[in-house]
Amino acid sequence: MNDTFTFIDEARAIEIHDPRLPGPWSNYISNGTMHALVSHAGGGFAWWRSPLTYRLTRYRSHHQPVDSPGFYVYIREADGSVWSPAFRPCERTDTHPQALHQPGITTFTASWRDLKSTLHLYVLPDHDVVTWDLSLENKSGESRSLDVFAYTELSQHQWMEENRFGYYIRNMVKGWYDEETQSLKFLYHETNQPRPDISPMVTFAGTEPVLSRSLHRDRFIGNYHAERLPLGVSNNHCGNDALSCGEGCFALQHVVHLGAGQSTRMAWFLGVQSGALVKFEEAGARLAALLPKLRDFTYLDAQRTRLEDWWTEHFSAFKAEIPDPVAERSINIWTPVNTVHTGRYSRAVNALAPGIRAMGYRDTAQDMLAIAYRKPDWAIKSLKELLAHQFEDGHALHLYSLEGDIPPADSLHSDNHLWPPLLAYALVSETGRTDFLEESVPYVALDGKKTTGRATLWEHLLQGIRFTEANLGAHQLPLTFKGDWNDIIGKFSTQGKGESVFAGQQYCVALDNLIRIARFTNRKADEEWLADCRSRMAKALLAHAWDGDWWARGFDDAGVLVGSQTRPFGKIFLNPQSWAVLAGVGDRDQLLAGMDAAAEHLDTGFGLKAMAPGFKTFPEDTDPFSGYGPGCAENGSVFCHANTWAVIAECLLGRPDRAWNYYSQLIPENLIGQFGIDRYEAEPYAWMSMVTGPENDRYGWANTIHISGTAAWMDVAATQYILGIRPEPEGLRIDPIIPPGWPGFTVRRLFSSCMVDIMFHQSGEPGSSFRWATLDGESLPSEENGILIPRNLLTGKRAAVRIEA
Repeated sequence: MNDTFTFIDEARAIEIHDPRLPGPWSNYISNGTMHALVSHAGGGFAWWRSPLTYRLTRYRSHHQPVDSPGFYVYIREADGSVWSPAFRPCERTDTHPQALHQPGITTFTASWRDLKSTLHLYVLPDHDVVTWDLSLENKSGESRSLDVFAYTELSQHQWMEENRFGYYIRNMVKGWYDEETQSLKFLYHETNQPRPDISPMVTFAGTEPVLSRSLHRDRFIGNYHAERLPLGVSNNHCGNDALSCGEGCFALQHVVHLGAGQSTRMAWFLGVQSGALVKFEEAGARLAALLPKLRDFTYLDAQRTRLEDWWTEHFSAFKAEIPDPVAERSINIWTPVNTVHTGRYSRAVNALAPGIRAMGYRDTAQDMLAIAYRKPDWAIKSLKELLAHQFEDGHALHLYSLEGDIPPADSLHSDNHLWPPLLAYALVSETGRTDFLEESVPYVALDGKKTTGRATLWEHLLQGIRFTEANLGAHQLPLTFKGDWNDIIGKFSTQGKGESVFAGQQYCVALDNLIRIARFTNRKADEEWLADCRSRMAKALLAHAWDGDWWARGFDDAGVLVGSQTRPFGKIFLNPQSWAVLAGVGDRDQLLAGMDAAAEHLDTGFGLKAMAPGFKTFPEDTDPFSGYGPGCAENGSVFCHANTWAVIAECLLGRPDRAWNYYSQLIPENLIGQFGIDRYEAEPYAWMSMVTGPENDRYGWANTIHISGTAAWMDVAATQYILGIRPEPEGLRIDPIIPPGWPGFTVRRLFSSCMVDIMFHQSGEPGSSFRWATLDGESLPSEENGILIPRNLLTGKRAAVRIEA
């Protein structure tokens, strides 16, 4: 048992024993519309729909004290002592606070003088309500009289406007207590909101009679008091004030009497009723009808069961049993959890990211790769949304918002439009369906002001190919524009002449995917044209991108190689080595040499650096490649997202030891064991974007947690390439590349509507041909790269595959 945390796999949970961590270890609770970030200490915030426009409660991302405010409960004893079920806000360790993060639920426990508290935080599946579900158990031999307070600080909804003009906007809010429903209500009625037709009334109510309440933060907390012991709690009365202007909060006080050995349960509901500014009476009526249901614990328990069932169904799509418990935990539990978060939040929200960023176009296209086999309808919907944010000429927005609350960003990159083909291929492969490709969505007009015209999804995908064909540089490689996947590579293309080798390799992969779909759907003319595009790009890469020992990164505006041995900094970049393998461009000796060079120059022992050596910045270089210091972000950190493609590349090269090492060494639980919590700082259950590299004195520090493309691609790398269970349009391919010491593995995998049980036994050398394979007892033919089970053989509810290698 770890002194700080314990994984409880049977509950799909992590229990955190020590609240004084280097930073917040967070969980997301959500129903897809109502969301909250909850830390291990009880800090966090809630939002509805968009964290930018409908932020309900406050959270101070970069300020001391860290991780505050949050979802607070104060328990005031008869002698005036005060404690909490979570570490925050009272910050007492003598109550032995513990936090338990599970998918969609966080639970806090603490005890004081034989009184045990258990607080569950979760969002109801069928209602936009964050629920605080508290149980109190008196284990002492005497009765206890308690005052229990629930508190959260309210936001002014529009996060950017609040930060710029909150001192004015606080005159545009009101809050009051509604006697009839015993609920607190809050309205933000600033007149220039983006969507006043849906702007919500925020509400707070409990299951118990209200003794006192407050809607005025400064009066409840008190001048020069703090959240640790607010004046309202110290005085044992909230003040019963309303809010006509100023800083808002929700605070409710209740009295609890517990005899010796008795228990009680109470709950609070932070919710929204939309459209209150235009249909106020209707919003109030909906709340009045809802609260009696919420105050029925039988109904509340049914809602929690529905929440748990949603996650159980999500996990049921893939389950592996492998000889490595840490990796098994990551594959079966925490990576699938993480991919839901990235699918919902892109790169916008964690304990430090305040949610002001829009959805990343290329980010969502990649995030959905891990959703395609668990929630294909969600992924298809996302593909439609992506292609509806493509311009008439084929390039795509860089950032977009489904809420319309963030101006779309047309930052021209060479790669944005090349990611949807990978998602389309994943969906065709997963479902066998192609009908969605015939659905039409609009283009965005080139002036960015309106939509214009429509085309099928398939035509949108082809239009992206036409854009790349029309924007090739002097070496017939894609123009870099503002950047490719690596945004800061645009430094070498400020005049618009730079070219990207990586984008050329990615272009080949996108073309391969579309060629497979065209063949599957009998689009012969499209297939021939796409194949011709691929042939010409492969020829250009072979002619210009090889630097003798590894693949170059591209060309700058002057036509000089980037990522070359001739450069003092940035001699070698990781992505061109791995994507050469993914694209299948280059002979085997070149592909092996490129990945061997990556291992020699980039492997730190805890992941591969994005490039090396790192570029100097100010003041050493007055015109630096990037403001990022050496060892940070794209400038030489262990950029974990890029490491995922190295894992896949080594699998495709048939080198299981190296593939497994690259995967395993980056599993957060392994990294935190290597560096220790104080240096690593981040959660041991969530993928990170980057780990600071050894060129920086903070090397080993993980940052940009939860909201990283690492999550989806690590899911793909582990399940489809290491374990080798890979969908294709024609069927399910099984082609594992597992470490030599493994005797085998078992996987239960949902493919379309068939649950396939796979038992793989390895008695020969890894990568050796299969001795035999059966499907429900019938022999299957093996191929050079595993076996392909035709789709028409997997139409039942269950199937069993047995393989001996």
